[in-house]
Amino acid sequence: MYKTIICRYHEIATKGDNRSMFEEKLVDNMKYQCASLENIFFKRVRGRIYIRKKDASAFTEEELQTIREGLHRCSGLESFSPALECRPDMEEICSLVEQSIHEHFDPVLAVRPRVEFRVRARRSDKTFPLCSREIEIAVATRIEKLFGEEHLKVNLTHAEVTVGIEVRDVNALVYYTSYPGAGGLPVGSNSPVLALLSGGIDSPVACKLIMNRGCHVDYLTFHSYPYTPMESLEKVRRLAAILNRHQKPGTLYACNFSEIQKKIRDVCNPKFRTVLYRRYMMRLANMICRRKRLYAIVTGESVGQVASQTVINLGTIGNAAEYVVLRPLCGLDKMETIRRAEELGTFQTSIEDFPDSCTVFAPPSPSVAARLYRIEAEEALLGDMTELLERAYETLEISVDR
Repeated sequence: MYKTIICRYHEIATKGDNRSMFEEKLVDNMKYQCASLENIFFKRVRGRIYIRKKDASAFTEEELQTIREGLHRCSGLESFSPALECRPDMEEICSLVEQSIHEHFDPVLAVRPRVEFRVRARRSDKTFPLCSREIEIAVATRIEKLFGEEHLKVNLTHAEVTVGIEVRDVNALVYYTSYPGAGGLPVGSNSPVLALLSGGIDSPVACKLIMNRGCHVDYLTFHSYPYTPMESLEKVRRLAAILNRHQKPGTLYACNFSEIQKKIRDVCNPKFRTVLYRRYMMRLANMICRRKRLYAIVTGESVGQVASQTVINLGTIGNAAEYVVLRPLCGLDKMETIRRAEELGTFQTSIEDFPDSCTVFAPPSPSVAARLYRIEAEEALLGDMTELLERAYETLEISVDR
């Protein structure tokens, strides 16, 4: 029945002279998400992207389901709708509504006598003789004649059925359902970044939020085998695979951090261990960013959530980074992060109970205000750590989890 899917973006429309680049990245991402369907093509029109089949046939329900699942993950896309298409003529538009509306009204009328509905029209072709409001009135009048006023109620805010109409210069589209995209900007329209991905709830959500700002994400995780089980690394691989469904797959770098941790344990004041761990994690992230041409470090830190995430400690940890540190969750409370993790599909994996690197040799009473000069004094006791850092880098396990 539906031969066109109309796709809408929002933020891209504000990009001025760079808009074409953003549109190209969005189409590229849409093609990737719908790659299993070979018989479709994408057409860019002003402010919209159409998906159609190459043989001009209607989409099957299975094809629509595949497209729905793919486009829902697509950063940069605001919403999309399966649509019916006709010439930009008022009589043809009304006839198309009359032919298609029973499918949406009849199930409601089968269980009760009235349908709450509304008509929403958008006229991008300003030469069309009716304005948007007049189009809405004309279509609503035809619907009332078709079903009778006693069976209808207009509800402009919470309608059960919305009749959407777009009138353009060469065509008009009628649709009844809008599905959400991921919003934001398309992945690849901003610089690539490296995310510190733990097995917890927070960092996967941070990854998804930064994807929505147009950044392709690679991942760095730390394990402390034999002090932590290899199952904890497998858990992170599964999280990376979930995240990679939302972008062309990013690389996962897995670093055995145990030798650096043992050195810190043996030499430094226990209350500073966690901050010191995090600073050396930043230094390893620096090495990867420098050698792999990544331009920022992303973390799942949120202000005040744990001892290492007080404002003072975040500043001391961030001081070890040579690249900008992006903290998308810094102002979110835990319940909001959990809600987003559930939507993303990472929550159930994240709450599996395996220890991670930060719990190894964890102090009973960590400092919540590790001033930089104190930490630099502790690091001076460690001496030259270059060899340990290089060894950790050279033994990175590298995988792409799809």
